[in-house]
Amino acid sequence: MRIVLSLFLVSAIALSTGCAITADRYQPTAVNQQVLKNLDVKMNVGNFKAKKTDYKVMCRLANNVDLPDRKSFEKYIEDALVEELTMAGMYSKNADVTINGYLNDTDVSSGFTDAHWTFDITVSSHNRVLEVEHKREYSASFVGGIACGNDMPKSLMPTVQELINKIIRHPDFESMVSTQ
Repeated sequence: MRIVLSLFLVSAIALSTGCAITADRYQPTAVNQQVLKNLDVKMNVGNFKAKKTDYKVMCRLANNVDLPDRKSFEKYIEDALVEELTMAGMYSKNADVTINGYLNDTDVSSGFTDAHWTFDITVSSHNRVLEVEHKREYSASFVGGIACGNDMPKSLMPTVQELINKIIRHPDFESMVSTQ
């Protein structure tokens, strides 16, 4: 009986590791909506590119954290910006202003003493460029299954919400998207 129970536990642990967890879909924020509405400028969003394209990250060498719809990080950020602009009524494919992005680096850690997402991005329009880096620390459980199954994937969306907020509140963003 003990052997059967031991085999069952080993099998359960083996099957529970190595599975991919999908991060949450992006949701616009009221704070970002207000900032964008105050700009009162219609904007388009170009294709965001990256130095290195990733569709998932490894969590504690055991589980992959995938992005929704198998998006890359740069596509997730691009689509998030489109969603924010659309919700604010500021998105138009025919706008005179097109925001482009280049994801220079993505860094993520799920350690219980150093859990964070960091994005380093270059945003541009009208030959004007903004460099924005955003690091968001989050609490990660000591237990790997919780850290990789909940903490890390659930912290991506708020990190991108804060990244977009940091971009649109940048002191030079308004002049970058100005049509004058």
